[in-house]
Amino acid sequence: LKKQLTDDLITAVKNKDKEKTDTIRLILAAIKDKEIALRSEDKNKEITNEIIFIILKNMIKQRNESIDLYKKGKRQELADKEKKEIDIIKKFLPKQLDGSVIKNICEETIKKLNAKNMSDMGKVMTEIKKHKSSSQIDMANASSCVKIILSS
Repeated sequence: LKKQLTDDLITAVKNKDKEKTDTIRLILAAIKDKEIALRSEDKNKEITNEIIFIILKNMIKQRNESIDLYKKGKRQELADKEKKEIDIIKKFLPKQLDGSVIKNICEETIKKLNAKNMSDMGKVMTEIKKHKSSSQIDMANASSCVKIILSS
């Protein structure tokens, strides 16, 4: 994935696509920061695609929060810029699971943990983050799904 990002950066620079170039540079900088942090913990630790997916999801989450703030501040041009960055970042994530599959995963996890109410929410979400398809799960969607199931 890191190689794909580097290749796409070269292509974006050649095509003079400023938005894509800037966004991919931000992604690569975040990955580099994480690699440095990992190496400070353990010299042999390498960054994995799963860690990169987490970084990308965090970047999307940050941009969604910024969009909300920009809209409240009536700065639509900045919100649009953030939206374009989200679209670029999403291209590097695996295809996200649709709502019904996420709902099934949430239901299975709740049943497996025998969760009964909202006090079990953290336990359920922790387990969902460990799921084999976690890189394809929109955690905000999963969180709202778990809330609905546990509160009913």
